[in-house]
Amino acid sequence: MTSELLSARRAVGAREPSEQSDHRQEIERAGWWNRAFGVFQTNLREIDVTLDVEATLDDIESHGATAWLLNVGGILAHYPTDLDFHTRNPHLTTRPGGDLVRDAVDAARRRGIRLLARMDFSKVTPEVIQAHPEWAYRSSSGDLQVYEGLVSVCPSAEYYQRGMFEIVDEVISRYQVDGFFFNWFGFNEVDYAGTRHGVCHCAACRSAFLEATGSALPVDASDPNHRLWKQFAQQTIDSLTARISAHIAERRPEAALVLGRSADILFHEANNAIGRPLWPHATNEQVSASRVTQPGKPALVNAVAFFDMPYRMADEQPEMLGQYLIQAIARGANPSTYIMGPTRGIRYDGLEAAAAVTRLVTANLEVYSGLSACSPIALVRPDGLRAGAARHAESRAEFTGWFVALQETHLPFDVLPADAISREMLDRFTVVVLPDIVTLSAEQDAAIQAYIEAGGHVVASGGAGLEGVGGVAAWSAASRVTRDETADAELLSSYIKLDDAERVEGSALIPRYGRAYSVRWRSDAEGRHPVIERAPFGPPEKAYGHVPGTTTATATRTAGLGSVTQLAWTVGANYGAFGLTRIRDAATSRVREAMRAAVAVVKVDGPEQIEVILGRSAAGLVIHLINHSGQRRNGHGPAVPIRDVRLRVPGVGADAVAEALVVPAALTVAKDGDDLILSVAEVGAFEALVVRRE
Repeated sequence: MTSELLSARRAVGAREPSEQSDHRQEIERAGWWNRAFGVFQTNLREIDVTLDVEATLDDIESHGATAWLLNVGGILAHYPTDLDFHTRNPHLTTRPGGDLVRDAVDAARRRGIRLLARMDFSKVTPEVIQAHPEWAYRSSSGDLQVYEGLVSVCPSAEYYQRGMFEIVDEVISRYQVDGFFFNWFGFNEVDYAGTRHGVCHCAACRSAFLEATGSALPVDASDPNHRLWKQFAQQTIDSLTARISAHIAERRPEAALVLGRSADILFHEANNAIGRPLWPHATNEQVSASRVTQPGKPALVNAVAFFDMPYRMADEQPEMLGQYLIQAIARGANPSTYIMGPTRGIRYDGLEAAAAVTRLVTANLEVYSGLSACSPIALVRPDGLRAGAARHAESRAEFTGWFVALQETHLPFDVLPADAISREMLDRFTVVVLPDIVTLSAEQDAAIQAYIEAGGHVVASGGAGLEGVGGVAAWSAASRVTRDETADAELLSSYIKLDDAERVEGSALIPRYGRAYSVRWRSDAEGRHPVIERAPFGPPEKAYGHVPGTTTATATRTAGLGSVTQLAWTVGANYGAFGLTRIRDAATSRVREAMRAAVAVVKVDGPEQIEVILGRSAAGLVIHLINHSGQRRNGHGPAVPIRDVRLRVPGVGADAVAEALVVPAALTVAKDGDDLILSVAEVGAFEALVVRRE
C-alpha cells in the first residue's frame, strides 16, 4: 500500500548552530562512550573463573564487539579482594595466578578491547549479613529475603551507601577498567523465583521513607501508599546512581558508568519471560524515550541470548535476539549481546544474528555515533508512577494502540515520557499525540497551551485534556464533559460515523467501545465523526433503529498559530483490541491532517509490516526499515523478505546521495529535482539507508 512518511524539514537538513551547541551541552562527560561501540557480556558462574581470556577475546572480536563486559565483583569477587565484606569466589584458587580480572584486563588492553566491570550489589553471603545485619532487606514481618544461599540487601542501608563505594575504589585502584555496570540495582520486592516479598521494612527504609513522605511504609502493592513508595524508591536509586557516577568520574575519568538516568551510559535490557505477554516493540519504545529525553547520553541495549532466567541454557529464537538489537540501533542505542558462561560453553544459536547487527554498527561509526531522534511526531508515554495500576493500564493500552497505528501507517514518531513534558521539549515536535494522558500537572498543561498557540499541533484521545487534576484543560477542544461513560455495556451497539453520508445504514461506521466521553465542544471547535447512539442488536428481527446523536466524537480547534484535535474516546485501545484498520485510520488521519501544512513529506510505498525510523548523525539522515513480518505469538520468527519498497525523500538538494548499509546492491537511487527517489529491491530483517550531501 502507499502511505506517507512525514518528517520535519530539519530531519533531512543540517542541524542549526544553536541546536549543535545545545546538543553538546547535554553530554555531561565526554569519553570513549560518546562514539558508537558494541559490547559482549559473558555472565560468569562461579565455576567459570578459569575461562580462557584469549579464546574469549577471539570470539568477542569475531562478534564485532569493541568492549567486554565481565563479572568483577559484588556477590562474588573474581579477584583477590582484601575487603572483609567482599566475598572471594572460592574457585579462584583453581586459576593460575588467582586473578581473573587481572588476566582479562591485560589481555583486553593488548588487543584494544575495552573491559567493563560487571558488579552486582543486590545480594551478599550469609556471613556478611551476620557481621552487618542492618544491611539486609527486611519484610514487613522482619524476615530476610534469601535465595540460593544469598541474602538480599537494601539500597537504603550502608552496604549500598558506603560499602559499594569501597568495593569500586578497590577495583579502580588495581585495574584500568573502562567502565562499570551494576546489575539488579534497585529494591528487590520480587526474587528470581517470582516470590513477592513486598516493600523493604529495614530500619534505614522506615526512617528515610518517614522523613521523605511523613507516612508509614506500605506492605505491598495493594496498599494505597505503594505508589508513593515506588516514587521514593526511584528517587533513592536516582540519587545513589548520581553519587556513584560522580565518584567513578572523579577517581577514574576514563571509566563510564552504565546504569540509570544519572549514569554516563543509559542501560536497557531486552529479554523474554515466561508468562509475560510480548510487547514486540519494547526495545524500540525504551530507547526512543531515553534518546528523546537525554540525547546527550549514549544508550546501551543488552540483548539476552537465552530464553528466560529459569532456562538460561536454552537459547532464544535467533530472529528474536536479532530484533532486540535491530530496534536498539535504529533508535540510536549501542548493541550488547549477553550470554551465560564462557563463549564456547552453552550453545546459543542466535549469536550470529546479534553479531550481524553489532558488526554493522562498529563498521559504520560515523553513522551510528551520536545517532539522534529527529521525528516530527511525539507519542507521549503515560507515567506509571503518577497513576494507580488500573488507570495506568488503561492509558498504557491507549499508548500501545497508537504506537502500532503510527508504525503501520509509516508515520515517524519518537516516544516522549509524560513526566518530561515541558515547553522546551514540546517545541522539538510538529505534532504531539497525547493518548489518554490524564496525569499532567498544571505547569505541563500550561506548556501544552503555549506550545499550541506558538504553532504546535496536539492530537489527544481518551481522557487527555478532559480529565485530570484540573478537570478539562484550557487547551482542550471541549468546554466541559457532560458525561463520562466508563461501562462497556453502555456503549454496546453504538458507533462512530466516519463519512458524510446522510443515512446511518451504508455509512462507514466503527464500534464505539472501551471508554468514551460525552462532551460539549467549544464554540470555535469544528466537530466531526457523529456519534450513532445505541439501538437494539438482537434478536436480528429487532436489530434496527440507529439514528445520529446530537454530538460528535471528534473536534478540532485552532488556537493561535496551532491546533488541537480531540478524539473523545479510547481510539488507540480500540485498535489494539480489534485491529480494524478503519479505527486505525480514523486516528492517524488526524495526525496527517495536522502535519500536512507544516512539514516536508517523505512518501513511502510499502506494506504495513515495514517500520520506518528516522535518525540523524554526522553522516546525515539515517532511515531504518525494519521488517516486522516475523512477529508471531510471543516472539519473532524468520521474516518474509519484502520486495520493492520505495521512498521519496524531499528537499535534500541536487547534490544528495544515498547508500544502503546492509545490502548495498539492493538500493537504486534516482533524482527528481531536489528530491531523492530510493528503491530498495528487498528488505530482509532490516535495512539502513543513509542520505547525505555529496
